[in-house]
Amino acid sequence: MSEAQPIVLFDLPCKDHGTPWSPNTWKARLVLNYKQIPYTTQWIEVNHIAPHFKSLGIPPNPPSISPKPYTVPTVRLPDGTYIMDAKRIAASLEEKYPDPPIHLDSPQVARVGECFGRLLVPMRGILLPKIARNLLNPESVPYFHESRSKQLGMPLEQLDKELGGDAQWEEAKPILREIAALIEENGGPFVLGGEVSYADFILVGALCLFKRLGEGVFERIVGMEPALETLYEASGKWLQKVD
Repeated sequence: MSEAQPIVLFDLPCKDHGTPWSPNTWKARLVLNYKQIPYTTQWIEVNHIAPHFKSLGIPPNPPSISPKPYTVPTVRLPDGTYIMDAKRIAASLEEKYPDPPIHLDSPQVARVGECFGRLLVPMRGILLPKIARNLLNPESVPYFHESRSKQLGMPLEQLDKELGGDAQWEEAKPILREIAALIEENGGPFVLGGEVSYADFILVGALCLFKRLGEGVFERIVGMEPALETLYEASGKWLQKVD
């Protein structure tokens, strides 16, 4: 691939100077940064994703990949092809840029992904209202409220009030312990020990969201499980390029 035509990463902007916040897009960004692959970012508001990607002729996600036909992260490769979905992007980049490896075939990737999926259930009432309140640009807020409220069966204000408190933190605590144990299993600071893998990027992407949210979310999580803060700090060099 020519460095004169870098990869384009489509990512969601933040109302604070476009800083990335989405854990899914961070997974793709971390792979690019770790492998030192040249790329640029094209910021796209959440309500513009579907119409813009349709206009580019991007095929929709298969239902087995996502219930949403158009999602970010999406990348445009230098040959003009598009890839949606963080895991598919990672697999393509791993094939084209095998060194340094991200160990997509490690069983720890599936273990971390499963734990993180369970963590999102109690955390959604904590996270989603804060995303709308603290991160999204104003033009994306109505779409985000409508789509998430329809998905969850209640307005985000009700979700915040009923499912955003200490009971949900208590429900999340044992799952956070499971995740931290996966890091500790091989001695840290990474899930495989001293070697980076895609499993780390799943967790670091989430930690980037928690930190960007404010309201003490990141501090509360790493206060429960310091191994997560150690992982975040050990990954700091791959968090620098965001444009």
